[in-house]
Amino acid sequence: MQLSDGGIGVAGICLTFMNVWNWLKRWGTADNLGARGEALAAEHLRSKLDMKILARNVRCPGGELDIIALDDNDLVFVEVRTRSSEEFTTPEATVTKQKKQFLIRAANWFMHRKKLNRWNPRFDIVAIVWPKEGEPTLRYHRNAFCFRHKRRT
Repeated sequence: MQLSDGGIGVAGICLTFMNVWNWLKRWGTADNLGARGEALAAEHLRSKLDMKILARNVRCPGGELDIIALDDNDLVFVEVRTRSSEEFTTPEATVTKQKKQFLIRAANWFMHRKKLNRWNPRFDIVAIVWPKEGEPTLRYHRNAFCFRHKRRT
């Protein structure tokens, strides 16, 4: 049995991989930008706003909740949006109606699953613009939108 590499050759595949790897190291990835933004947001919530971070990157049916925090009597679900520029739109504008609907369902799912129905739910947005060269700009939106909490007994 003979294996075909499509005519590229193992050396060609390795060189192509190294080119992609070097590019990613130099320019970063969207995931890297998002992870840096979430870390910055969590630190801001904790140190500047005195919130207690309960969880980050919570997997739930249909997606993920970025940050869940306590702020006095509020259970805060924080959506973090990080972009490298505002050339086409702001980070806040990328939280669509569909995303809000998902976050409402996810927040209700989380509160029911963890038996946290006694807390007042709140939804905040942290918008970050982090250019490739330069310092990030962070905007915090408390009570970005309202949502209805399904109280289950």
